[in-house]
Amino acid sequence: MAAILSLAQQLEALIARIKAEVVGLKSVVGLEELEEAMETAELLPAAVVIYSGDYPEKPAAGLSNYAGQKINRYWSVIVVLELTAGPGEALDLIEAVEKAGVGWQPCRGARFLAAAGKRFVAKFNQTRVVYEVRFTTMTTT
Repeated sequence: MAAILSLAQQLEALIARIKAEVVGLKSVVGLEELEEAMETAELLPAAVVIYSGDYPEKPAAGLSNYAGQKINRYWSVIVVLELTAGPGEALDLIEAVEKAGVGWQPCRGARFLAAAGKRFVAKFNQTRVVYEVRFTTMTTT
């Protein structure tokens, strides 16, 4: 396992983890490739991994950042399928993505990922269906 990684390297590590662990996906990409994955049927089902932000665990009154503050880092994995795919396939992929992430450590010095929820997002262009699987990990500034 690598030493502490930059945010971009953590994103790449999570993409590699999802690729390695979830066999039902034809492509796993970062946000830059979202449009291509959404429009190209040969790449579906696809997962798009996104850094969703860092948020204070308990915001202190009047303080935005302070030493030792606990921060929750969020990652989203957007699962895109053909609209004609049955709900069973979608649920299996969502569970596989969650299983691949929960309890995984992106690098030394990082906390293990925990489940932060999953949800149906939307139908896209009347041909795609989109789900989100979220993960969180706590860090300290």
